[in-house]
Amino acid sequence: MGSTKAAGRGPFAPWEGLGALGPYQLVEKLGQGGMGVVYRAVHRDSGEAVAVKTVRVAAESLLAGLRREIHALGRLHHPGVVRILGQGVQDGWPWYAMELLQGQTLRGHLDALRARREAGDAPALGPLLTVLRRLCVPLALLHGHGIVHRDLKPENVFLRQDGAPVLMDFGFAAQVGASRGREVLEAGGAIVGSEAYMAPEQVRGEFVDARTDLYALGCVLYEVATGQPPFTDSRAGTLAFQHVQRAPVPPSQRVAGLPEGLDALVLRLLEKRPEDRLGYAEDVARALASLGAEDSPHAAASRASTYLYRPGFSGRGEALGVLRRAIDRARDGQGGCVYLGGERGVGKTRLALEVTAEAAWRGLGVVTGECVPLEAGGGETRGAPLHPFRPLLLAVADRCRELGAEETARLLGRHGKVLAALEHGLADLPGLEALPEPPPLAVPAARTRLLDALRDTLLAFARVQPLLLVLDDLQWADELSLAFLQSLRPERLAGHGLLVVGTWRLEEVSDALRELAGAPGAVSLSLQRLEATGVGEMVRGMLALREPPAALVDFLLRHSSGNPFFIAEYLRAAMDEGLLFRDGSGVWRLQSRGEAAGGLDEALPAPRSLAELLERRLGLLDVESRSLAQRAAVLGREFELDLLRDLAGLDDTRAMDTVEALRLRQVLEDAEGGRLRFVHDTLRAAAYARLPEDGARALHHRAAEVIEARYAGAPDVERHAAGLGHHWARAKVHDRAGLWLSRAAKRARAAYATNEAIGHYRSALDELRQLPPEASAPARRELEALAYEGLGELWGLTGRNEEARGAFAQALERVPQALRLTRARLHLGVGKAWEVQHQQDEALRALEAAEASLGPVPTEGGEPDWWQVWVQVQIERVSVHYWRARADEGAALLQRVQPVIVARGTAHQRAFFYRALFQTEVRRERYRLSATTLDHIRASLAGMEEAGDEAETCLVRSGLAIGLLLTGALDESEPHLEALIRSAERRGDALLMARSLGYLALLHRQRSRIVETRRVSERALAAAEAGKLQDYVGLARANLAWVTWMEGDATGAERLFRAALEPWRPPAYVFPFQWVARLPLMRLALDAGRLEEAREHARDLLDASQQRLSDALTMALEEVLAFQVQCSRESLARALEQARREGLA
Repeated sequence: MGSTKAAGRGPFAPWEGLGALGPYQLVEKLGQGGMGVVYRAVHRDSGEAVAVKTVRVAAESLLAGLRREIHALGRLHHPGVVRILGQGVQDGWPWYAMELLQGQTLRGHLDALRARREAGDAPALGPLLTVLRRLCVPLALLHGHGIVHRDLKPENVFLRQDGAPVLMDFGFAAQVGASRGREVLEAGGAIVGSEAYMAPEQVRGEFVDARTDLYALGCVLYEVATGQPPFTDSRAGTLAFQHVQRAPVPPSQRVAGLPEGLDALVLRLLEKRPEDRLGYAEDVARALASLGAEDSPHAAASRASTYLYRPGFSGRGEALGVLRRAIDRARDGQGGCVYLGGERGVGKTRLALEVTAEAAWRGLGVVTGECVPLEAGGGETRGAPLHPFRPLLLAVADRCRELGAEETARLLGRHGKVLAALEHGLADLPGLEALPEPPPLAVPAARTRLLDALRDTLLAFARVQPLLLVLDDLQWADELSLAFLQSLRPERLAGHGLLVVGTWRLEEVSDALRELAGAPGAVSLSLQRLEATGVGEMVRGMLALREPPAALVDFLLRHSSGNPFFIAEYLRAAMDEGLLFRDGSGVWRLQSRGEAAGGLDEALPAPRSLAELLERRLGLLDVESRSLAQRAAVLGREFELDLLRDLAGLDDTRAMDTVEALRLRQVLEDAEGGRLRFVHDTLRAAAYARLPEDGARALHHRAAEVIEARYAGAPDVERHAAGLGHHWARAKVHDRAGLWLSRAAKRARAAYATNEAIGHYRSALDELRQLPPEASAPARRELEALAYEGLGELWGLTGRNEEARGAFAQALERVPQALRLTRARLHLGVGKAWEVQHQQDEALRALEAAEASLGPVPTEGGEPDWWQVWVQVQIERVSVHYWRARADEGAALLQRVQPVIVARGTAHQRAFFYRALFQTEVRRERYRLSATTLDHIRASLAGMEEAGDEAETCLVRSGLAIGLLLTGALDESEPHLEALIRSAERRGDALLMARSLGYLALLHRQRSRIVETRRVSERALAAAEAGKLQDYVGLARANLAWVTWMEGDATGAERLFRAALEPWRPPAYVFPFQWVARLPLMRLALDAGRLEEAREHARDLLDASQQRLSDALTMALEEVLAFQVQCSRESLARALEQARREGLA
């Protein structure tokens, strides 16, 4: 399963007509393979004959990385490496020109020797060993430049006419950066190469390095010595299986008379684990020399660069065992989530990388993503909403393009266009055009729809084959990504072969991450630093030694405290400063005279921090490399070469040359999709810190200009809005920063990332406030008004109603009177913010202001929008009358607006109408609901579900659940309330949460469930207090008071029941179900002999603002009031007994 967008281009090999590629005229086809076509060509101007190869690239996004690889090869000037003469891209296909070699391949030479051998003329081995020894020279040069061939075989070794070997055909070449500073998660390394010469790590799709080529060289050496590769017998299993599992037969057991020592060399090169092989091509050359092979004439002049290997995997056996078991469960259809925590550099990503290889080898598909911050070295600014899931969506897109509309329907279902709004790479998928546009929804509903769509697609993708989804650096996850992960509860993953593995830093953990890692069903692992044994294994692997120097291990353990990243950085620093090097005999030495490792304490004093260590490494760069690293740091942790090139003002060649130098120094590395990235975010922060303030400001200004120019008019330009806002803010261009941050807020809001949208709006306003008063006043006021309106709506969604009203008021100050619809919309927002807190008089005044702002119906243009707002104002007014217990006024208003709703209202508004009709009848019936009234709310629910409005569906479902509770249908009400609580959690809806918890607690109370009532009531009280929802504060207190009473504490219960009444006293909202507190208080007053107090509670329960109780209970309460005080004891007792029989007291 890939994670990149397929390239949009014609069929492969489009130049069958032998046209031109760049300056080269194609003459004839020389050959064709899986990776491309090779042509003989001539340069149009010079007439030079060349070979031109077109390269098949699986995805368009890989072109940039491939071009960098070809450029890196072109910089290698050695007679043992085929010369790259030019490169380019034509019609979407990359190509490169290379020297046209004269002679034959090593394969042709070996085939000729085999024929001689079969004829009884055994060739001498010495000349062949000499060829391989000489081949080690260019191979070492290649590895020193961080390039691995990955397809080394006799067919790809050319023999010049003088017998000198030449490496060629780099179609599989991969830059690996010798030793990565920080692991980069990639979606399972592509299993490429030629089977007879593939190393086990290639077969398994794992990370490859120079030792992969040395394994292939061992296979070639085996074939040179015996006439065949080490594994050929199909009866022993597939070649891939044999490379991974079978031990090769020693060459001397196949051919007699081989030189002593050849077996040991071959078998060492063919070790299954890379760390058990020889580590450097020079070491192989020395071993071949001991067997009689002659030296290369170019050996002395082409000394290869020294490099470190990526650390081996050690010290994590227990954690890996947990993950392997999780992989096995996923393979068996039992999904789950595993979260890896640990400090910076402790090896979380390395462990996750090992897991991806294990999963791929065990038959799982693998998709990886990572969370990326915008700020240098981290910070509060996060990437775009759901950005770590972009590789997943692109992998889905690849599969849909490959298999067509039927697969699009299966993976994306009816929500294809919902996800396409998030990822434009989905927009042109086959079959998607036939889907209807998603209906517009309120933010909470749309957020739920998006998260549900992503989850459904993820689970559908996991049905193709069991899937491992790895998400790195969750400490930088955006709000929506965390919400999505929280939605992957065990019951959702049951029966699905999906394993989610996430990594996060302990030192940057948030409450949301702690909650995620500690969720039911999730497995949380904490990685610790390495012990001495683990440090030794790590050093052994990085230096390719069988036994590392004990003094060096001790030095690193003391100064790194066992942190793997620190260990690697110390070794790099020692190598960069010439203190650690390989001598001419291939032995690692410390300092120039080979002094003991203890000398490192004086020569390389331990830095006080990792940042200081990285600063020293940056200081050793040449001026141009250091300058480019600083410009890269301005662009971000990950970036495209084209943007960096334009920011730095370099041409392609200089940019790629300098990037190559930074890659070899382990400052930059290749990222997925052809992009580049810093090896670690701390290194980026160190590079950025070297910039003077004015220089940083100028570079951010230039970066913003480059990005704007690059993506102007692009369909996904808004994906860069936050980054542009960040750059303009750092450049102190406040109006541009305000504009782009507002657009970033709008995008986050469209993706339903509420808190991130709030943060962007606030940042936009901060930028706009820094403008001088005279600077573009109308434009600034418009931007400020839009930002304040957005803030008001978002704060209202999160229950911060005071802030919402303040933001709407600020927007109204900036909106001209002529913009009638805008002003009406803002007043409507103020009204809703009052209504939700049951300040109904204030809400009504705001709605009247909204209607006044609308003015008369427009005669030309804008009429539909006007009516939409007008209808919404009327519906909100009906709702206010409902909460004010003014049923007659509400009914009259409904009669007035019903014709308009029928004629001009949308399906959505008609659903609102049924809800309003329900609310009016509820008031008229005083909450003693008839079957007809319940039918109204069911009709509203059906309409909301048809419209796809999840948020309003929840509100209507809430009315139905409470109505069922009031009519005694507890079994039907309970699942509705539990579903509403889950929805409220998912959407962050404070009001729905407080309401649903409050009534669920009341349901438990009516079932006499004491423990459940306490548990739910405590949650309800916390939610209601956080949202300042006083009616539900009272309900929660009343339910907790009942629990206290049932537990035998009458005094404490009475105190809590009285506290419950406080929020319901006028002029606040008149809560209609005060019996939840007054009936128990009536009992407590009667038991204490306070008859007048008990009668007062009876009088209040009969008030018209309260729920009309059953006829029997109403008659009993009226009887209480019919007698004198001293004669009412028995009637009070009868009334309370009736309430008990009805489950109310």
